[in-house]
Amino acid sequence: MYICRKQPVLQYISISNSGSKPTNKDFHYEGERLFIVCDGVDGAPYGDVASKLACSSFSEFLNKKTPKPIDEECLNQALKYTIQKFKEAESQYPEIKGMSTTLVLIAFNDEDAIISWLGDSRSYHIRDGQVCFMTEDHSLINQLKKQGEVSEENLKTIKNFITKSLNANCNHILSIETITKENIDGEDFFMLCTDGALENISNEAIALTFRKNKSIEGIRDDLMKLCEGKTNDNFTIQIIKV
Repeated sequence: MYICRKQPVLQYISISNSGSKPTNKDFHYEGERLFIVCDGVDGAPYGDVASKLACSSFSEFLNKKTPKPIDEECLNQALKYTIQKFKEAESQYPEIKGMSTTLVLIAFNDEDAIISWLGDSRSYHIRDGQVCFMTEDHSLINQLKKQGEVSEENLKTIKNFITKSLNANCNHILSIETITKENIDGEDFFMLCTDGALENISNEAIALTFRKNKSIEGIRDDLMKLCEGKTNDNFTIQIIKV
């Protein structure tokens, strides 16, 4: 599925594909200044319901704040609101109990952009064809890397799993991780994606794709070629040009 719209300030385009799986558990949202990508967790029931509910609940809450800037406090309120929506859904439909999803979002304010995430769906900031920022996965592999307790070779043998996700029982997550990007350049790009998109895309490949293409359509097409038929998972990518 391809979606492309243009706003006076932002240009954006999206890809969402089931990959080699029969169903697509990813879901994404696009608005005038808010972009969200969610990936329903494998191994938990109804991941597709979880990703859709997370997107709809976060966007519903945050869009009510327009035109006020979206800040960390606002995002934490949106997290609590969404957890409550999960509780209500599971109370009404017991069969979906235990559903869970990752989430990554970016909200553009007048003077800055704020990025938030739970799990291993990522956000990238690309400037002048270089990856100048990416979010850190909430995952076992990333945790072990940071601790330096396991070699790169041994990491390949470890089954990865996420250490944070959005679900009805994540009240212990009192705040959602956020970072504010200031001094955004008029030629900057941001990319949100699920982990399925990263099975065959390295940071070097991402940088090269943004260097060789001047349009978001060209970037979309090249990233699609890197993923389609080569990933075992669903994959979703959002590309935003400031």
